[in-house]
Amino acid sequence: MKTPVFLLGLALLFWGWQTGLWIFALPIALIIEYSHFTDSRWDLGDEEFQRVSNLSLVILLVLAVYLGIFTRSIYFVYNIIEWLPVIFFPILAAQLYSSSDRFNLRTLFFFLNNSKIAPKLPPFNLDLTHPYFALCLLSASAANPENISFYFGLVLLGGLGLWFWRSDRGAEPVSPRFSPIIWIGLLLLAGGLGFVGHIQLHRLHLTLEDMVYEYVSGSYALGSDPYKKTTSMGDMGVLKMSNEIVFRVEAQPGKTPPTLLRESTYNKYFSSMWVAVNSDFQPIKPENEGTKWLFQTAPENYSEIAIYENLHEGKGLLKIADGTFEINGLPALSLEKNPYGTVKVEGKAGLSSYQLRFAPGLEADIPPTEADLQIPESERATLEEIVKELELQGKPPEEILQRVFAFFENNFDYSLELLAAEAEKTALSTFLLQNRVGHCEYFASATTLLLRAAGIPARYAVGFSVSEYSSLEKKYVVRGRDAHAWTLAYIDGRWRDFDTTPEIWISMEDAAASKLGIIGDIWSWLVFQFSQWFAGIKQSKLLRYWWWLALIFLLLFLREFGPKRKILLVKSQDERPEAIAPSFQRGRDSEFHLIEKALSESGFGRLPSESLKEWTDRLKESFQDKLSDSDLIKELPGIIDLHYRYRFDPHGISSRDRDLLKYSIQSWLKRYKQLIINN
Repeated sequence: MKTPVFLLGLALLFWGWQTGLWIFALPIALIIEYSHFTDSRWDLGDEEFQRVSNLSLVILLVLAVYLGIFTRSIYFVYNIIEWLPVIFFPILAAQLYSSSDRFNLRTLFFFLNNSKIAPKLPPFNLDLTHPYFALCLLSASAANPENISFYFGLVLLGGLGLWFWRSDRGAEPVSPRFSPIIWIGLLLLAGGLGFVGHIQLHRLHLTLEDMVYEYVSGSYALGSDPYKKTTSMGDMGVLKMSNEIVFRVEAQPGKTPPTLLRESTYNKYFSSMWVAVNSDFQPIKPENEGTKWLFQTAPENYSEIAIYENLHEGKGLLKIADGTFEINGLPALSLEKNPYGTVKVEGKAGLSSYQLRFAPGLEADIPPTEADLQIPESERATLEEIVKELELQGKPPEEILQRVFAFFENNFDYSLELLAAEAEKTALSTFLLQNRVGHCEYFASATTLLLRAAGIPARYAVGFSVSEYSSLEKKYVVRGRDAHAWTLAYIDGRWRDFDTTPEIWISMEDAAASKLGIIGDIWSWLVFQFSQWFAGIKQSKLLRYWWWLALIFLLLFLREFGPKRKILLVKSQDERPEAIAPSFQRGRDSEFHLIEKALSESGFGRLPSESLKEWTDRLKESFQDKLSDSDLIKELPGIIDLHYRYRFDPHGISSRDRDLLKYSIQSWLKRYKQLIINN
């Protein structure tokens, strides 16, 4: 039994609504539902079905490669699940528009269709409409819109399907067991109980996910945790940084982008860890159809840069320049900002591009609080010793900054080698008083606390340094090894970037990078170019005419890889040649069942386990005992032979033999009825 009319179409529209893939959902729904209103069918054999299966396989592989490259996460599996209705659409369309109402599943597996690998196996035919309906619901669930619309849609579609199927108990419909009111009430009760269970399972899932993720990595799912930052201070070994390009920056013609782009800011330090206290995020209301996000009123003079990056799992922390007041061109589901300037975004996975508008010196973060002057007791003695050594107490803020900068520049070295702390001393104290060698986390942490000890409010910031210009891409590229930490100092009523890490750190990490990195850079550039092209196509007016491109592709595919034999277009089942009917339908309209019915009514019925040959042998004796005309029984083997050929011969029978079968049966029935009357 096929799915009811419009049920598959509604499931596809629901899938398009949940995933946002309307451009595919609408035409697929129309094509599928049109099959209910046309009698035209294509004569497709196993060879053609095999080619359609190969087409679906090609679509699957292309999507897997594309989504795997741009998502770069195990979560790309969810993206593939979202596309399953598109992947399996050619197979379902082949079934719906073929002369067969079933699909041979063995055509999906190469080894089951290769005579050299496996012997010839009988077909395994299945109606794909019901599995495809379930597939649409599964794919809709992978979108995870984080609202209750999916659950309500699932209950509605499931109830609609069950409503059509509730009265079927076999070939003939029977009366339902319950009245429609009771049936609907039970459905609503089951849906309500399921919703409560769904909420509780979701909460359990989030709890377990947080516990496992915290145990395994100890880091935040967005990459940088906006609430805490665990440094590598005190660890041993060598700090390894990635050469992979993380994002790209494009500045206005003739201008350079900011040197530092911030991701997160923290204001409390303890045990080599920085924490952002009182950092509740507040949602920002979008403008311009959800692509413009304004933090504060725009100043008269400002600069602008464009940033291109991939949002892993559709979530991330945006890179922000000092004085950012507006983000433009970023379609997102939500955007939130905390008091320290950290911006959290949630959207769709893949390449995202947005424009930062900023005015250096424009205050965008909250003024200092008590936390911005706090010093942990474990570090107080060391910091007071350095303050006394540099004579910072009572000096003007600008002079303090100069002395602190000179202190680190003249007395410290940069190194990616991680050194353990001295016995009974903290990692930071060891860095300041003993080895005086470290990476940016040491310099930024020490500078932030040292400024606080001198009476200047300061915060710890992490983000990226922008310095490498790619002549190939005409953009600045920022790599994983460009991740950086520095200090925000509150001077003259505003927060200023203050970086004491020796400038040599950039050249040292460049020198440590693999010389074969150029291969990865070229591949990254090609992927980026394709992503931009694809994003441009999605936003252009070409999408209005996408079906023309699909039609051209389909025609080329059929021409190059299509079957060698001509595919016949046939009409309804009563009009098409029987020679092309599928094996499970061929000969079903034979009139021989009329002979069986007539003999059964006369007491000569065929036994359930009796073959036609055994039945005719038994009829010879019965006819001789009860009826006078035995010629009728002698004619049955010839009629049965013609009936068998019509029913089971793969090549069918000619129209002449078909007419002969029909005429022979009618003649036999006429004589049999006369014989019954005479006796």
